[in-house]
Amino acid sequence: MKKRTLFSVLFLSVFVFGMLSFAPNKKVIAVIFNKEMTRQDLMNLQKNLKEKNIILVYNKIQFTKNRLSYIDFSIDFGDGFSGTSKSEITKSKEIGFMRDYNDNAEQPFLVGDLK
Repeated sequence: MKKRTLFSVLFLSVFVFGMLSFAPNKKVIAVIFNKEMTRQDLMNLQKNLKEKNIILVYNKIQFTKNRLSYIDFSIDFGDGFSGTSKSEITKSKEIGFMRDYNDNAEQPFLVGDLK
């Protein structure tokens, strides 16, 4: 019983210390569209971003066997950063967007091919 209590206290201490020490103060939003995504995945993503006041519009999406095969989209972060991209979705491409809100970000915004 004593070992169990000691273990619990140590675990909680390390866990809380870890959260305080390594809590990310960085805020980055990144999305990569892939061939495994379904229409429902895309709708959920759009809804989640809208809750953060980020507008994602699908101008055209195509599916092969219910999986994403083509996307034409626009993204607007509402802070001056916005863009559009369109592409076939393949395993070798990384199409999407990234917004880095950190003051010292090397690239605060990317859209399109992320490789």
